[in-house]
Amino acid sequence: MSISAQFTALRAVTAGFGLGVVLELAGLIIAIASSGAGHGNYVAARALFPAPMLLTLVEGGQIGPFSLALGLLQFPLYGALLVWSASERKTLFPIAVALAHLAAALVCFSGVLSNFS
Repeated sequence: MSISAQFTALRAVTAGFGLGVVLELAGLIIAIASSGAGHGNYVAARALFPAPMLLTLVEGGQIGPFSLALGLLQFPLYGALLVWSASERKTLFPIAVALAHLAAALVCFSGVLSNFS
């Protein structure tokens, strides 16, 4: 791969990561509003951040540091992956990530998680 192609790929990943940060902020606002500061429900958090919510099973039933870190990185990583995949004309990665997200969300709504109340 030439230096020019590497630079173009890096720009694409950086742009996707930045877009993911913006979407992350919106997702966090929606999830926090849905949770009602701990007195609502976690429907939006389960739908938007299923893998971090499933990590609560390992973290003693609470949203701990690993869940929080993964949640904060999720959409920036999604954005970087999607834009990179588009620039490289690869479709398998985004499809796999979308299916993994959907599967994790379905598990979140299957009853394995507590209501955090």
